[in-house]
Amino acid sequence: MTPAAADRADRAVSADRVLGAVRRRIRKRQRRAARRLLEMRVPGRVVHEPDPPQPDLLPEFRFFAILGTWMEEDVVEATVRNAFAQGVEAVYLIDNASTDATVARAVEAGATLVETFSTKHYEERIRILLMNGAVTRLSLASGAPHVWWLWLDADEFPEGPDGMTIRQYLETLDRRFRIVGSTYYNHFPNAEPQYIPGFHPIDFQPLAEQYTSIHVHHCRQPHWKHPLQRFDETGPVILAGGGFHTGSLRVLQPLIEPTGGIVTHHFCYRQEEAARSRLEQLCGVSQRNAYNDTIGNRTIQRRFESLDAVYAQQWDEVNNLRGEEPENGVHPTPWPDPSSTRRWYSAEDLASAQKKWRADHSSPDPDHSSPDPDHPSDPDHPSTDRD
Repeated sequence: MTPAAADRADRAVSADRVLGAVRRRIRKRQRRAARRLLEMRVPGRVVHEPDPPQPDLLPEFRFFAILGTWMEEDVVEATVRNAFAQGVEAVYLIDNASTDATVARAVEAGATLVETFSTKHYEERIRILLMNGAVTRLSLASGAPHVWWLWLDADEFPEGPDGMTIRQYLETLDRRFRIVGSTYYNHFPNAEPQYIPGFHPIDFQPLAEQYTSIHVHHCRQPHWKHPLQRFDETGPVILAGGGFHTGSLRVLQPLIEPTGGIVTHHFCYRQEEAARSRLEQLCGVSQRNAYNDTIGNRTIQRRFESLDAVYAQQWDEVNNLRGEEPENGVHPTPWPDPSSTRRWYSAEDLASAQKKWRADHSSPDPDHSSPDPDHPSDPDHPSTDRD
């Protein structure tokens, strides 16, 4: 190789090294920019921080719940009572023209009916608009500078962490936090009775699986919903998003949540007859859920299609709703600490209700279903009373 050729080769190697270094710097900057983008505090984005060792506590706040319902007479009493057990002062109800006893049972449990509205189809956008309006109106009417709101569907039973009520937990938080996320657990029936109205469903359905979506993330924590949102009299208003999955501000400020948060137990499969009836009304001939299907939200439809598998406890055939492949397969396990859940009834009340349910649903022996008083049953035959 001539000296000129060697010089050109050296320059080429040097150029390649420089180019490689430039490319590495560019990739590093791209990664840094991507991280900054993910961590940007933009409107509607929820970021989390730990509660400081010495938090700046609110001197006082009100604590209300807002509940949206449609045809949920079997569970709504318990939903309302659970909210009170978690420390709320009032439960405000917005009902989508239920034709069953939903409103009556909610009011009997202590809820206040705020509004009833009627739609041909299930319209989450209308429901969330009305609920946001009620939260704003009721917060202003309270005259309180700060109002924490617990947003609820009728099949959701939230609780505070570490054995605290939700109100006790809120009392520990620094004032910077205006939204709190919830780790979400779907529960599944595996024994009879699958549910008895008026009681906490966890006493009948301890099997649960944590739920997260592989495609949709509302924050960097494993929170499926952000059901605690605070109205501040002098601050920008938080608007809850559909399903209370998140909230948003219309200003260039972040929504900051504490690290951790609360827990929500979700019971969409209750006593089989009631669950089938409700989902049939949503997804059957009435096509009430049709609008959701047109926008690609098939969660309710997939629950409907999983009913047979759920009540047969064929867990590998139940749609997990996470958007993963395979789409079927759940792995529920017993809730590890049922004692942490607050009840509004005694163990004796629960045992009595279970005994009555079994007596009402026991099947008498057909050979002895109508005993003749002149021919008493064989005393060695077991009684039809299972208790």
